[in-house]
Amino acid sequence: MTRRSGRRRTQAERTASTRAALLDAAVGCLADLGYAGTTTTEVARRAGVSRGAQLHHFPSKIDLLVGATAHLLDRRLTEFRKAFADAPAGMDKLDTAIDVMWSMYSGATFISGLELQVAARTDAALRPFVIGQQQRFVEEAAAIFGELFGDSLAADPAQGRVNLAFTFALMDGVALADLLGEQPFAAPDDVIDALKIVAHLILPPTPEETP
Repeated sequence: MTRRSGRRRTQAERTASTRAALLDAAVGCLADLGYAGTTTTEVARRAGVSRGAQLHHFPSKIDLLVGATAHLLDRRLTEFRKAFADAPAGMDKLDTAIDVMWSMYSGATFISGLELQVAARTDAALRPFVIGQQQRFVEEAAAIFGELFGDSLAADPAQGRVNLAFTFALMDGVALADLLGEQPFAAPDDVIDALKIVAHLILPPTPEETP
């Protein structure tokens, strides 16, 4: 008789794996089917788990979406940090930062997050969780930018946060228009190039950029 090799997973590991599969499936459903089309039954099917297992981990749709909101943010922050880490060396730091931010406005992570934001407008149970995760993302993004441009932002931290909020607000609008296929004035990448010009005007140079 051949003995199976490998360590058996613990109950905690199996539980974590099932939860992750359900949350990944929920994010995929939101991106593919939208908030209205995301059902617990479809999420369970995509995750490859039984309906009973799904109900054990997330008894209701709101429980599942609250979990997906936090899971989505963790994914977005991981992608955010990886994109900065993978940025080419020797590139203009500010332009690279803007390019990395803009790269986050596509794919399932962005679309799923957008679906949750729209749903939270009229869903009182979901709203506080979405707002809380948005605030967490802003704080994490501010921390990352603080590491990149600490000396430039230290003189006026409040203005630095305004600049970051301005950048996110502009990208939100450009991405939404592009998602709907509406580009009445300029191509999205041209708008982002204009943002880089403005950013260089309002953000003081970092020490290594100062002649």
